[in-house]
Parts: sequence; structure tokens; C-alpha cells
Amino acid sequence: MPDARIGPELHSLMPGKSGSVVRPLLVGTAAGMIAIGVISRAQAQSPPRPEQERLKAIVTKLASAEMKGRRGEGARKAAAFLIDEFRRLKLEPLFQGQFVQEIPAAEPGRIQGRNVGAVLRGADPVLKDEWVIVSAHYDHLGVRGGVLYPGADDNASGVAMMLEVARSLAAASDPPRRSLMFIGFDLEEAGLFGSRYFVAHPPVRLEQVVLFITADMIGRALAGVCENHVFVLGTEHAPGLRPWIDQAAKDRPLTVGLLGSDLLVLNRSDYGPFRSRQVPYLFFSTGENPRYHSPEDRPETLDYAKLAAISQMIHGVTRTVASAPSVPRWSALPDHPLAEAVTMRDVIRKLMENQKALELGTAQLYLMNHTLRSLDDIIARGTTTAAERASVVQAARIVLLMMH
Repeated sequence: MPDARIGPELHSLMPGKSGSVVRPLLVGTAAGMIAIGVISRAQAQSPPRPEQERLKAIVTKLASAEMKGRRGEGARKAAAFLIDEFRRLKLEPLFQGQFVQEIPAAEPGRIQGRNVGAVLRGADPVLKDEWVIVSAHYDHLGVRGGVLYPGADDNASGVAMMLEVARSLAAASDPPRRSLMFIGFDLEEAGLFGSRYFVAHPPVRLEQVVLFITADMIGRALAGVCENHVFVLGTEHAPGLRPWIDQAAKDRPLTVGLLGSDLLVLNRSDYGPFRSRQVPYLFFSTGENPRYHSPEDRPETLDYAKLAAISQMIHGVTRTVASAPSVPRWSALPDHPLAEAVTMRDVIRKLMENQKALELGTAQLYLMNHTLRSLDDIIARGTTTAAERASVVQAARIVLLMMH
């Protein structure tokens, strides 16, 4: 995930300070995306399940020294790995008989990146011309000063999810009615250039895409205290997706936190170019953490039980959307549910409960308390005004900036 604190053109030049763990910030999220990566007690005590082993194997492969932080030659190796996986699943190439969409550089004849995509054809004679996209970016920061930046959570975790969803759907006895694309985007860390190029040069008309799904960093916990939380952005433009998300999360050890995308200062991941084209989208993330964009983002630090649960939830949403008779369309007027205020309240409470560990200062605590009072009032009334929501969002952004 690109760093919101700096411009895209400088983003790739910003490793951790002196190789140390950087205290991160996902600017503008009420969730406060500063997270301590921990392995949950459930993961430590329970034997791993087959899907956890598959997810871990993919993360370990992509975050290995062989992949060189998935930049340069490492990115080419990662693209080849994705092609091999798509072929193993017997999926069709997405780009006119090819799995790779080359991304040209400004200099004539030079290629700066590669999107990798595959297709699972829908079975319905009419709905097969509608598309659901499941995606994740596979690039990361590379090797800096001889130090490897593995990118296990950012974003080998998302790629592992994408491949697991592809595996499950390809192996299903009843194929989906709509067609699916599975895409590994390159150059997300360089200003979302891979997804921006894809949107500018799509293999089908974007009007045919009924839902774009992406995940970026889904293997850890927010602040080390919201161990079960996964945050979902995008339902404000397709409220009809919410019951399907709830159903997919049912009976899973997850707390789904709905947030509006405008809580982010800018489009933070590959949903951005699709959002700009008014394609319905869902963005899944568990948030940033002190290992973000550091050499410490290693495979052994992820919570694979949680990664598996999130992958299963995304599979459930994908399966429902791919086979439903009709699907929610883009709504230009954002709908912000009361659940968003509940998510913001619960997360801020958790942060405050852990104020010593998070080293929260007096000014931060004051603003958090003020924001909590506003959120409690909104939740008690069951409604909010545009002005109240804008005030809460602004307060959350200030809290996070102060927290950095």
C-alpha cells in the first residue's frame, strides 16, 4: 500500500529510517491504522488448517529472498509465479491469449511493469458477459541498501487470498453464472500505476464490471488490540452489498468494520482508479502496523488463521455476486450507515484502552474523548447529519496525524 504521507513519485524512495521499524500512519482513517503485528492466541493454540497452509506457502514464497522484495527482477519472478499458479488452476489468460499485460515506460520500447490476469468463464449464457474482478497488488519495495523488504503483509497476504479464492471457485462443481477475472497488479507502490494502466486499457468494457474487489494487508491486527477486525470500504456506493458481506462473515471469527472511503485522504490502493470510473468496489484491509514498509514485514509475523477467515469471507462475497440474479449498481450519492459510526467508536475506545502501549498523549486523548462523545450521541439518535459526520472524520484525521 502506498504511503499517504508522501506523493506517489516519492513513495518508492522511502524505506524505514535507518532500517528501523517505522511507526506508520494510514492518514484519515477512523480506524487509526497504526497496528502492532501479533499472532493471535487462537492461531498459537490451534493446529493450522489446509487453507492456512496454502496461504502461508504463497506468502512465504512471495516474501522470500528469491523474490527480491518483488521489484525489478523479483517482480518478474513474482509475475512468472502467478502465471504458473493460474495455469495450474486451468484458468484462461485474460489479455488476448496472454496472462501478462505489459505496462510501457515513458521511454519507447521499455517495459516498467506487468499486470498478470486470468479468467474463469461464467456459465450463464447472458450473465457471463458481466464480470467480477478479484485482485491484489504483488509488487513491493525491493532491496534497499542491501536490505530486503519482504512485503509479507504488503501485499503477499492479498495475493495469497486472491489465489485461494481462484482455487476455490475453479474447483467448484457448479461454476458461477458471471465471469471472473483474477488480477495481480504491478506498480501499486509506484502510485497505483498498474491498476491505472489496466483501467485505461481494460480487456472488457468497464461498464461490464459489476464489482471490483481488492485486498491490501489482511494478515495482522489494528494496533495489536483489534485482533478480529477487518475493515471494508466501498459499500457507501453500493449499499446492497452489505447483506452479502454480513452473510459471508457469519460464524467467522471476524468483526467487520464498514468505513467510508472518504475517511482516507486519498485513494490508497488499487480500488482508486475503479472508484474514479464509478465501478462498484470493495476494499478489504486490517490496517497498517509498525512493520509497514520495513524489513520486518516477514511471513512469520502474520496471523494465518485471520488471513484464512478473511479469504473465506471474500470468497463468499465473490461467489454470491458472481451468481446472484441481479447485483447492486453504482450509487453516486454515498450512503453512510450507522455501522460506520459504531466501527469508529469501537476502534477509538480500543485505542484509548491501550493508551500506554500506544503512547497516546494528552492532546490525543482529549480529542478522542471529544470524538467519542459525538459518536455516542450519533449512535444513540440513530442518525447523523452531514456536518456531524464531516466533523467526526476531521477529528479522526487530526488524531492520527498527532499519533504519528
